[in-house]
Amino acid sequence: MKHPFFTLIHSSFLHKLMGIIILCAAIVILLIFLFSNIIFLDAHHHLIFFLIMVVIVVFVLTGFFIHLVIQPVHELERGVKEISKGNLDVVLKVMSKDELGKIANAFNKMTVELRKMIKARDQLLLDVSHELRSPVTRAKLALEIMAESKEKSSVLDDLREMETMITELLESERLKGSKAPLNIQKTRIKDLVFNTVSGFWPHKEKILVHEISENLVLRIDPLKISIVLKNLIDNALKYSENTDKAIEISVIDQQDKIIIQVEDFGAGIPEDKIEFLFEPFYRVDTSRSRKTGGYGLGLHLAKKIMEAHGADIQIKNKQNSGIIAELQFMK
Repeated sequence: MKHPFFTLIHSSFLHKLMGIIILCAAIVILLIFLFSNIIFLDAHHHLIFFLIMVVIVVFVLTGFFIHLVIQPVHELERGVKEISKGNLDVVLKVMSKDELGKIANAFNKMTVELRKMIKARDQLLLDVSHELRSPVTRAKLALEIMAESKEKSSVLDDLREMETMITELLESERLKGSKAPLNIQKTRIKDLVFNTVSGFWPHKEKILVHEISENLVLRIDPLKISIVLKNLIDNALKYSENTDKAIEISVIDQQDKIIIQVEDFGAGIPEDKIEFLFEPFYRVDTSRSRKTGGYGLGLHLAKKIMEAHGADIQIKNKQNSGIIAELQFMK
């Protein structure tokens, strides 16, 4: 036979609250009975002392039992916060068999199913990406022997977009592990920036690089950070096509970190959409037109690369117009 205390712990949430109220009432009655002689001996002084003791004991015991009842709610709150951060590995402690315990069990089952669904989705994307590489390569080779024409140029552009998407998908998957395959080496930031910018030579008049110190060096994978910087420059150029101002690239040397900034003077991004920019396949321009290009994977890949370096990437609107994208590296 279970002890009444354990019966209370494993009963329903409503029954727990009712049990606490009844228990507190019983304690008050018991204290009145125990101290009745003292009360009647000196009604003036002992009554005050007795009431104070009753209030203290009742509040302490009530607080203790309410803490036991509410603790599973705090645990559930913790799980929801972890899920909102993208941590699907969170597991709640099941502290009771009442309604809150059932919710905790359902929550744990939900996270397991979510992990399975996301894993299946990622595996499907990877399989499709691998399978697409061969036909895309064959199509590009076949186009090489064709005469130059607008149709050939258009098809080549489509194939390049597909190839970029496949590369970003595969690279993003490689960077998911805690030990990402990075080729870390000492890299001069000035060389990194100018080598990356040189790939945009048709738009050289639209890119302004501010003076960068020769002495600034980071231990990074230069190829992967160049991919991140290229993505930011490409986005800045696309979304500031309607302005005459050139995009600006700056390097800021702070006491504890080095920041690479890419600044444009476009229309900016709605504030309510900034938090989703690094989600895979998310795009501010839902039309997915060729003009804006991409498949919403570039910034997601950039975030993964920066996280693999123990660094951070941030995008924020400027006060007047345009955005500032920052790559922040700790010294």
